[in-house]
Amino acid sequence: MEGRYPNGLLLAITNCNDASKGDEFARWYNHIHFPDVTASGIFKHPIRFANTDPDSPRGQYAATYETDYEDAAIALADNREASAKLRPDGGRGSELIESVFVDVFKRTGGEFSTSVRPTRGILLVLSNCTDPSREEEFNRWYEDVHFPDILNVGQFHTAYRYENVNPESSAKYLAIYETDNAGPADARAQHTKLMEGWGQQRHLFSDMEVVSSMTARRVWPRLD
Repeated sequence: MEGRYPNGLLLAITNCNDASKGDEFARWYNHIHFPDVTASGIFKHPIRFANTDPDSPRGQYAATYETDYEDAAIALADNREASAKLRPDGGRGSELIESVFVDVFKRTGGEFSTSVRPTRGILLVLSNCTDPSREEEFNRWYEDVHFPDILNVGQFHTAYRYENVNPESSAKYLAIYETDNAGPADARAQHTKLMEGWGQQRHLFSDMEVVSSMTARRVWPRLD
């Protein structure tokens, strides 16, 4: 997002199902799939990231797309309709793509940034609150305690939080943290090192379930 706080976000976590064709997959994603998804103008500013752990079962790649629509679910429906009109033959897909997680989210909370810096990598966290009676408390903790804890370390400079519009999804909440560190795994290591201290200070939330997390480096569009 690079300092933008869009109303909605489409997140696609994917794999390339043939390791020998990674370059072909990247060319298709960057030069065909991204233009197709954003052709209608409903979603824009696509960015693709590669997991720093290529063998992770949680997905090799993550792509984000932003929308200004107030209702992210309508944005997704309208974009699918527009794409069908643009590509009625559906002939621009790829047999190499394997979807791991695809959902659309609406923005929740405020703006959290310590500075404006390039986005070279991200920490992505999908989560739930396991106790519905503590949902409001969970959301306050995330914004008032957890985000400041992570940003104050200095490795991540901007944070975003979104809520899934799909009630059937495995993950209700999405948090994304941006870093200008070209090695985002190093930034994640600093974050992990401090987790024990946060626990001792009671800065962790006992009813938070982490569904999936990924540290990923930016691969497209490239930064100069």
